[in-house]
Amino acid sequence: MLRSFIKVLREFQKDSVGKMGPISLKGVYDLADQKVMKLQQSISDLLKDLSNTSPILGAAVFSIEGLPFVSRFHGGTEEVSVAAIVAAIYAAGDQTVKELRQGELKSIIIEGDLGTTLVISISGDYLLTVTAPENAKIGLIFNDAKKTAREARRLLHQVL
Repeated sequence: MLRSFIKVLREFQKDSVGKMGPISLKGVYDLADQKVMKLQQSISDLLKDLSNTSPILGAAVFSIEGLPFVSRFHGGTEEVSVAAIVAAIYAAGDQTVKELRQGELKSIIIEGDLGTTLVISISGDYLLTVTAPENAKIGLIFNDAKKTAREARRLLHQVL
């Protein structure tokens, strides 16, 4: 996050060249807020496209610290709780693959009686979570979700 703040500060400095006065931190924060809001909207659009093309119940992007970034779950879903649980599951999975020397964790599939949840690593800092009904074709949804994760990674790397 510090890296993205420094990047925004540098862009703000470039935009301020030749203008009078010192660099305002408020201006830097405003620019950062605009970039984050634009990124959230772009990722929200990606999740909307995923729900329109794949038979899923909901999707979200969470930080690996367990904070919601963008969510398109049905009403009544407690995003903050789900984000924290997904982050904990991902941390346990990450530790498991490291202990077993299986490389880097890419995804987790959680199957329940009434549906399946996919957790896919977008980058080192963000996770895509997708829920699907029990009768869904998981292979197709998984493929669509991986495409969405790749596009979200591209968007995140452009801004952060």
